[in-house]
Amino acid sequence: MDIELLRTFLEVKNTRHFGKAAENLYLTQAAVSARIKQLESILGAPLFTRFRNNLQLTVTGERLINHAETILLAWERARQDVSLKKRQKHVLSLGATSGLWDLLMQDVLHVTHCSLPELALRAEAHGPETLIRHLMERTLDLAMIYEPAKLNDLVSVPITPAELILVSNKPNQSLETVMSHGYVSVDWGLSFHMSYAQSFPDASPPVLHTTLARIALEFIFKYGGSAYLPYRMVAEYMDTALFQVDEAPVISRQIYASYHRENSHTQEIESILDVIRSLEVPVEDGSLDTIEI
Repeated sequence: MDIELLRTFLEVKNTRHFGKAAENLYLTQAAVSARIKQLESILGAPLFTRFRNNLQLTVTGERLINHAETILLAWERARQDVSLKKRQKHVLSLGATSGLWDLLMQDVLHVTHCSLPELALRAEAHGPETLIRHLMERTLDLAMIYEPAKLNDLVSVPITPAELILVSNKPNQSLETVMSHGYVSVDWGLSFHMSYAQSFPDASPPVLHTTLARIALEFIFKYGGSAYLPYRMVAEYMDTALFQVDEAPVISRQIYASYHRENSHTQEIESILDVIRSLEVPVEDGSLDTIEI
């Protein structure tokens, strides 16, 4: 089967429009339609239905998504693996949530590239569920996540803590003032939100919800406000552009490294974990209460 059929299917799935998919793939709309019909013929079932000019996936189409993504990832990895330069031994794929790339993994990628030049690297950003699925499907070698993967086939080891502190763009703000106006909520996972709800049961609704700490940081710089952000990320701005809020507890999140037990590159994975452990991680001075979750 032509791998481009699956690539076309996923593009139509993402755009929900044959014309837009054709533009993104630099094809004619007729070519996209022909590819979808060919794939439907191979599978023996329709992949899309039109309802009131709205393109919807069929049950078969929904089932195909994960398989198509896995096949394309495996193909891309195989293509990269066979075209390695002579000095490179393996392709190793690293994955993390977008927030963890901002917080930690960008530095890990740079140091790994310099420390282990024999590795060709792939970097991916996904949600935790997708990262775990890719680990199980062997299309991802190492994932950094906030919650340990509770699957027997996966190894999860605590690798480094991330201390989240409440910061504001104004100095000497009371906790009550900060939590009543301009709070930006960052999605640090269920455990964090449970601790936050216990610590601040009467807090006002946030002005912004986001999954990315970088978005929260830029929002506060532009419009003011407060947020729980990693000390590692804000250390350079402390006492100049940002100020730690007195009385607010520090909430410590553990970061876990997960990989498949039968991964054939465990030696290389351990080398990368050593790189992560060697990175200098700024921590808060410990003068405030810390909640470990």
